[in-house]
Amino acid sequence: MLLPADLHALGHDLRQAAVRRTRRRHRKAVALVAIVALGAGAGVAVATSLVGSPAPRGAQLDLHRAVGWVNAPGLRLQTAKVVAASPAATLYSIADKRGNYCVELIGHAKGVIFGFGCESTQVYAVTHQLLFSGTAPGASYVNAPDGAPPPVVQFGRLPPNTGAARAIYDNGAQESIPIGLDGFFIYQPSARLQAVARRMPLTLEFRDRDGSTWSYYLQPPQPLTIHGEHHISGRVVIEHASKVEIDVALRPGALPKQVFVPLHADCSFSWTGAPGSLVYRVTVRNAEGEPLSADTGVLTPKAMREMSALAG
Repeated sequence: MLLPADLHALGHDLRQAAVRRTRRRHRKAVALVAIVALGAGAGVAVATSLVGSPAPRGAQLDLHRAVGWVNAPGLRLQTAKVVAASPAATLYSIADKRGNYCVELIGHAKGVIFGFGCESTQVYAVTHQLLFSGTAPGASYVNAPDGAPPPVVQFGRLPPNTGAARAIYDNGAQESIPIGLDGFFIYQPSARLQAVARRMPLTLEFRDRDGSTWSYYLQPPQPLTIHGEHHISGRVVIEHASKVEIDVALRPGALPKQVFVPLHADCSFSWTGAPGSLVYRVTVRNAEGEPLSADTGVLTPKAMREMSALAG
């Protein structure tokens, strides 16, 4: 997703808010964690302690604006909460008792991790047991200023009655998925599997208490580097990749056209659009044209402002 530069600032503000809330509500616990578990483990403990607490102001505003797009009036009366956390990201949700909800994923690692989605059981009464009505939500990634990609994460809500969840990679590697509040989750592959998660697909498998299994097959994400309004670049590590498809319209409202950008010898790519053009998504493909990555929805800063105005 082509995100405005101030999303980096939003992430910073959310991290600071989380630290302030943690200090106010868990001063003794945080001090103990800092002494006993210095390093990465301390970050995980602090993030986990926030699950169930109110979301910071920025996330509250975003989620309440999104409620206007969902046919669920009861959501407007709810308070957004922290529902899941990982070392690299926090998941916020506003939900009602009927199963309607909106979620926002904000990263707190180098670079940008951002995800958003809403579910209305009034509209999707048949398929609401699947993640986001049968489609797995996806995060968008923007590389850090030094070019380093942020960690890969997956997020969503478990089907009802789920007893266990795991991630299964195409090479056979497996990991369990931790479950957060009210069935929401963030799965961040371990350090040993982060490189695998960037190269190949995985399956999220959810097994309920009756032995039935729900699953969703996910392609790896493609992080982007953003240069101003109309320049995108990146380096592809996905197996068998040959080119990058960019869906771009010459102006807002026009039908998008496919632009194919070949990969260089080092698997990098670079594309510059015309002034006024609008990029909708980026997809990595193989030589036969088959998709190898999750679609990366692309929004310019102008489009983000317009969407916020419409939501308000």
